[in-house]
Amino acid sequence: MKYATKDMRTALQAANTRREFATWLLADADQLVSATQLLGGDPWERRAARVANAIANAAEPEEVETDLRALHRLLTLEFTNDLNSPEAALFFDVDPDDPRADDARICAEALERGLAALKMVRAFAIREVA
Repeated sequence: MKYATKDMRTALQAANTRREFATWLLADADQLVSATQLLGGDPWERRAARVANAIANAAEPEEVETDLRALHRLLTLEFTNDLNSPEAALFFDVDPDDPRADDARICAEALERGLAALKMVRAFAIREVA
């Protein structure tokens, strides 16, 4: 199979971003857990802790991708559309000066980049097989 240089560069960049994402998940799991607790309470904190535990025990990000996508939705405030939801109530109580609020933003951005990289790596793998 013949590869275009641009495609190879894109594939390598996606693989590097995926690796950086996995490293971030391992190194900053406590930040992710704290941010999810702030915006989602105990159930979301437990879910983030399960993800952190799985990564710490050598799981690949793809193995917990469903949970990572849900955590991303939480941290990007998708669940606050329903004003009666527990997530909306917690969000309304967030002090913008709380350092965890900034952590939540940083985690949301990291999850967005990482999930996009997982998708890109998967797309290149499918092209490789096809």
